[in-house]
Amino acid sequence: MKVTIYWDTKHLDPKDVPRIIKKIRDRFNIPDYTTVNGETPCNIKDEDMELLRECAKRGFLQIRNK
Repeated sequence: MKVTIYWDTKHLDPKDVPRIIKKIRDRFNIPDYTTVNGETPCNIKDEDMELLRECAKRGFLQIRNK
């Protein structure tokens, strides 16, 4: 499924942000680039969408369908 990820990390400790984003990128195979708007377009496997929604629910990111 094609989605756009917005990294919503304002509420996190700044020293933890790179580590958290790297773990999420590695788990879901998300590219290592981010646009100037803080978004990363990517393809997520259908079976991984539920776990990605859980990450969004916990406040690490927002899923934007563009």
